[in-house]
Amino acid sequence: MREIQLYVEDKRLDLYPDETIQIKSTIQDVKDISKVFTDYSQTFSIPASSENNKTFKHFYNHSIDGGFDARIRHEAKIFINSILFKRGKVFLNGVDMRDGVPYNYKITFFGNTVSLKDVFADDKLIALNDYTGQTKGLINFDHEYSYNEVESIFSGTGLNKFNDNSSLIYPLITSKKRLFYNSNADNDDPTNFDGNLSIPSSGNDIDQYHKRGVKPEDLKPAIKLVHIINAIEEKYNINFTPDSSASTKDFFSDQNEAFSNLYLWISNNSGNITGSLGDDAYIYKAKVESWTEDTADDLDTNYLSTDGSEIVIGKYPIATGGFFNFQKTKFFIRVIPNSSYSNVNYRIKFISTDHGNIQTFEGSGYKDISVSVPYILGEDYGRRYTVEIYSQTPMEDTEILFYVREAGSGLGDTYDSDTYRSGAVIDTNIAKVSIANQLPDIKVIDFITGLFKMFNLTAYYIDDETDPEYNADTPVVKVITLDDYFADAVNNQSDGLIDITKYINTEAHQANTSLPFSEIDFSFQKTESSINDNHLQLTGASFGDSNVSMSNIYPDFFYGEKYEIKLPFSKLKYERILNTYIQWGYAAGGSFSSEDADYSDLNDIVPPKGDYDSMNIKPLLFYGVRETGITSAINFSDDSSAEVTRVTNYYRPSNTNETAVDDETPASFSINFDSEIDEWTGQENLNSIFELFYSKYIRSVFDLDKRIKIFEAYLPPSFLIKYKLNDQLKVHDTVYRINSITTNLTTGKSKLELINLNSEEIVE
Repeated sequence: MREIQLYVEDKRLDLYPDETIQIKSTIQDVKDISKVFTDYSQTFSIPASSENNKTFKHFYNHSIDGGFDARIRHEAKIFINSILFKRGKVFLNGVDMRDGVPYNYKITFFGNTVSLKDVFADDKLIALNDYTGQTKGLINFDHEYSYNEVESIFSGTGLNKFNDNSSLIYPLITSKKRLFYNSNADNDDPTNFDGNLSIPSSGNDIDQYHKRGVKPEDLKPAIKLVHIINAIEEKYNINFTPDSSASTKDFFSDQNEAFSNLYLWISNNSGNITGSLGDDAYIYKAKVESWTEDTADDLDTNYLSTDGSEIVIGKYPIATGGFFNFQKTKFFIRVIPNSSYSNVNYRIKFISTDHGNIQTFEGSGYKDISVSVPYILGEDYGRRYTVEIYSQTPMEDTEILFYVREAGSGLGDTYDSDTYRSGAVIDTNIAKVSIANQLPDIKVIDFITGLFKMFNLTAYYIDDETDPEYNADTPVVKVITLDDYFADAVNNQSDGLIDITKYINTEAHQANTSLPFSEIDFSFQKTESSINDNHLQLTGASFGDSNVSMSNIYPDFFYGEKYEIKLPFSKLKYERILNTYIQWGYAAGGSFSSEDADYSDLNDIVPPKGDYDSMNIKPLLFYGVRETGITSAINFSDDSSAEVTRVTNYYRPSNTNETAVDDETPASFSINFDSEIDEWTGQENLNSIFELFYSKYIRSVFDLDKRIKIFEAYLPPSFLIKYKLNDQLKVHDTVYRINSITTNLTTGKSKLELINLNSEEIVE
């Protein structure tokens, strides 16, 4: 006899005694190997009892204030015989009505891991910049934009944030300027194209030759991925790294060599970081850090409040009264520059610190700007916004107001207003790199899912309160490679093996092929840079991509269709310049153009320029490898002040995590799906993504001796409560890995999809 208990936000629901509550659990389905977050249930019905009506706040009655919010999933728990089986979320699908009376509720229970999609919603990476209660937000990486600052980060160890000297770097990747190295060229040589990295070793020659090497405007910063993960953890109150000191366990640990020096290039447009470097470069930034209420002009209707730098719109929920009518309400930002700067162009950004949405406006002089605030309903009250101003040249003594205007009760155009002023005048007199302005345009969920697909990761919530990593306040999402997950079965309560022979219906079962695909394509976003295009023309294949054909592994293989795993990230092939210790990346392609040199003034000869077309590429991941004491020094220059710096330390962008020891000892990790030539060493690196993170699993699934066995069983509560998806199940003399288990919790009747293991695959 078993009893199922279901709680929603700690309120027990009444259930039908014979209702089928069916849960399907899988960690990685061989039929869809790129899908993550897959634990779910089917929809089922519960009676519209008085207790359930209270829990769902009589949802069928739309006129009730503060009713049940059916737009979101709610915390839930399932118990079997009063012992916790699963934590997750419940979604209310609707209510069946009969003769005007509620009859039952339709609900769906989702496993906790699926709820990551709800947690991140449609937020983009910009939402990680600056948010309520942030200490690890990406705004911490904003920095001064000057020759000295960029050169210091470029040639030094990087920007020191969160006790990490290399948290932000300027890698040698350019978006426009073509770089090369010619130590023999001088200003009289027409082959000395603008962008020559060569620089004389000493003396006056430094000032006379090669003034245009690489400049700050050519480069864009990159942030180490571990800090992006830390910002995600903080903003969404989850923990991906409960044991960050264990490099072989938590993949996002800063101790994991496959991940620790992986960077995201901070770029969301083509060309240089300052735009076209003309009058449209809004590189001077300031933020309204505090607000002061204008009490003489206050409606006192709970429109606005402030919290530090944030304007809070809709302070109180609808149910408490005093809430405004959006149809009669307009929201404005007013910019009041000092008269000395009335002709300076500026850009205003109205930023949602909850979701990262940005509204941008441009203008000059005194200006009223109408901004849009989404309709506030239910738990969405209290939306938070910040205001930033950017200018093309320095501005001082600017005042910014934020105000609400509400139409009067009559038919005229009279308005009352509710106003807050910037707590101090705003100065934009220091050029800054704003990370928010440069972050790639990608959703948080797509970014995380991309990493999961890239490294074949799996994730699961730690729900077991006896687990030492369990945390009731900050939910722990364990993220490890799939291979590590299966190997970790020995640490389960079962010691990794459960004999279920006695529960199996031995009268009949199915044995199906486990070979669902004939080939698998692993690919990055297409990048048509000049270097990537050259690789494609020479080899006929895109650099870094891979195609795994079963016929190449198993002769005469013919079953199945092609399957694609496509990442949201781009891929660059890098170039090590011949006879130097310089490796660079080029996010440009298409047509090559050369501008003639100017020899009219022999004392100020301008060498010709040669660049390809800039391109906006998808988010780029790379390893940052620091090179020190290089003999082929880099010419880091600034034409505007005639400064030239001889740089011998820099970060090279790389598709491998380290410098190979020798031909026999390549870099430990590569972020190419296939075994490609290491651009730095010129030797093939076999430690590809496929080889290290996919091959063991793929070869296991596609082994010609493998079968998916489908069994029926009646599984007791003792099994259902304790088993883990990485447990190995034994039926008679064969050991299997779980592909999926679908269980009717009420009866225990289960359908098991199991894959037989070879002796060398069994974890003991």
